[in-house]
Amino acid sequence: MVFSESDLRFQFPDDWIVRKYDDTVAYQSLSGRGLKGVDFIALSPDGKLWLIEVKNYRPRVSERDGKEYLAKRKTPALLAADIATKFMDSTRLIRIVDAYLRRHWWRRLQLWWYGFRGKPNTNSNYWFWSEAHRRADDGERVVFVLWMETPERKTGYDDEVAALLQELMPTKTRVVVAEGERESGLAFGVVEGV
Repeated sequence: MVFSESDLRFQFPDDWIVRKYDDTVAYQSLSGRGLKGVDFIALSPDGKLWLIEVKNYRPRVSERDGKEYLAKRKTPALLAADIATKFMDSTRLIRIVDAYLRRHWWRRLQLWWYGFRGKPNTNSNYWFWSEAHRRADDGERVVFVLWMETPERKTGYDDEVAALLQELMPTKTRVVVAEGERESGLAFGVVEGV
């Protein structure tokens, strides 16, 4: 499974269930209402909920004029605050969508049926949001990933952002700051630039 975001291509394991958050009907129906969302939401087979935000600060060539441009970076404190808001709003949106879907008895019955069968319908949006909500309620099952590509090697910027993010996030959650050129120990990663 390969998804594009910020001129990067991410490959996820085939047994993961991944949604590009901005493309979901749930996010689109609530966008513009003050909620920010991450780039990807994923469910891994080990029971974890992954919320993944991508920032690409590497130089990019404009398709319009062919010139190379550098992305402007925020200070570590501002970037961490912005990313923390996206993570928190994304978990909030998961709860809102699940509550909305459970308002109708036939959807609750459908979710019960998936559980009763012991085999979820991983293509079902109802199941996806319900399962994401179940995992979000257990902070130890949530992993926040900031995938941040930077043009320079090890300046301390990423470490400072990671430390600030860890302070801003709930205590049980795992926060990872990753980059394509650095071993992250994650099951997914960048396969090549677009």
